[in-house]
Amino acid sequence: MTGTQHIVRTAELVIQAMLGQDPTPAAIVRALTDAGLLRTVLPVVYRAEWDAESLGLYASREAARGRCLLDATVVQPEARMIWLPVDDEGETEYLETDGTDSEYYVTAVPVRLTAGEIG
Repeated sequence: MTGTQHIVRTAELVIQAMLGQDPTPAAIVRALTDAGLLRTVLPVVYRAEWDAESLGLYASREAARGRCLLDATVVQPEARMIWLPVDDEGETEYLETDGTDSEYYVTAVPVRLTAGEIG
C-alpha cells in the first residue's frame, strides 16, 4: 500500500467511525485532524542562504542549518559556531563563527496554499 493509499484508507475508516457517533461535518473534520490527516497549520520550509545567495529550501530547520554548516566548516574548520536569532520572533537566525556574523542565515518561510494568501 502506498503512502497516498494509506492516507485515503485511514480517512475512510475515520469517517466510517464518525458516521456511527457524530456525523456532523465539524465532528468529521475534528476526527480527521486528530488522525493527522488534515493540516491545521500552514506548512513551513526553511531557506538557507549565504550573503543573500540562496543555498536552497529545506523541509526542516536542522537540514537548512546543516547545509550552511557544510560550507562554513570548509572555510573555518576550527571556528566556534553557534546559531543565534536575528529577532524575537525566531523566524530567522544566523551562524556566528568565533564571535562574528558569518553571513549564513536560515529563515522560516510559510508555504502559501493559494494565491489569495499572498499579501
